Amino acid sequence: MRAVLIYFMTFLAVLLPFLWFLVLADRERRSESSRSQSRTEEPPLFRMSSGPAALLEFLGFGRLIRSLSPVGCREQQKNLDYAGLRTLTPERVFCTQCFLLCFFAGVAGAVVYGITGEENRQLSSLVGAVIGAFIGWFLPGVIVGNKVEERKTLILHALPFSIDLITSAMRGGLDFSAAVRFYVKLGIHGPLTEEYAFMLREMELGVVRTEALQNMAARIQIKDFTSFASAVVMGTELGASLADTMEVQSEEMRKLRFSIAECKAQRAPSLMLIPMALFILPAVFIIILTPVFLKMKEAGVPLF
Repeated sequence: MRAVLIYFMTFLAVLLPFLWFLVLADRERRSESSRSQSRTEEPPLFRMSSGPAALLEFLGFGRLIRSLSPVGCREQQKNLDYAGLRTLTPERVFCTQCFLLCFFAGVAGAVVYGITGEENRQLSSLVGAVIGAFIGWFLPGVIVGNKVEERKTLILHALPFSIDLITSAMRGGLDFSAAVRFYVKLGIHGPLTEEYAFMLREMELGVVRTEALQNMAARIQIKDFTSFASAVVMGTELGASLADTMEVQSEEMRKLRFSIAECKAQRAPSLMLIPMALFILPAVFIIILTPVFLKMKEAGVPLF
C-alpha cells in the first residue's frame, strides 16, 4: 500500500507541473489578445486565484458548468460586460468560485477545528466549513457587482464633460465620429474613454453609428447614456443638429446629477442616526454617568 502511494505521489509530481505549464501558456496566449481590447485590470482576488481557476477550466469544469447552466453563464457574461472585465469569461468566474469554495471551506473548517474543544469539534468544524464555502462561492459575484457599480459611477461622472467636448469639436467642424476620436485621443483615462474607443472600433468594422451607440448603451447600462443615445439616433433620423441635441442632453445630465446629490445630502441625517445611537450616545452616557455612579458608590447608596 505504501509503495502504491509513493508511485501515485511521484506521478502527480510529474504530471501537475506539466499541466500547470500548459494552462499558463494557453492563458498567456489568450490574454495577449484580450489586453489589447481593454485596459481594465482584473480584481486582485481573480488574479491571485488565476492559476487554480485556469487549471479547473483546463480540466473541463468550465465547459461542464456552461452546459449545466447556460442561462447563468449568459447572466454572468452580461455582468462582466457591465463591469468592463473583458479578460474574464463566465467559465473562469465559475471555476474561481469552485476553487474559493473549497479553499475557504477547508481553511474555515481547519481553523474552527483547531480552536474548539474536543466535545463539539466535529460539528463546529462542519458549520465553519459550510460558512466558509458560502463566503467563497458568493465572494466573486460580490466583487463583480461592486466593479459594475464603480464603473457606472465613473462613467456617470465623466459623461457630461465628454459630451461637452464632443459637442465643441462638432461645432468646430468635425463630424460625430471624428469628434469622438478626438475625445479618445485626448488621453483621458477612464472606463468611458474605453467604451468610446470600443465604439469606434465597431464603426471601423462596418457597424452603423446609431447601432454602435445603442450597443454602447447596452454595455454600460446607464439610463442617462441610454436617453442620450436615443436622442442622437432620433436626431440623426429626423435630420436635426446633433450638436444642439447633445448640448441639451449634457445640460439635462448635469441637472440630474445635482438632483441625485441633493437626495443623498437629504438622506445624510437619517443615515447618521445609526452610528450615533451605536457609538456616540453610549460614550456620552458613560462620560456623564460615571462620576455620578462613583459618588453614589462612595456615599454607600445601594445601586442594584
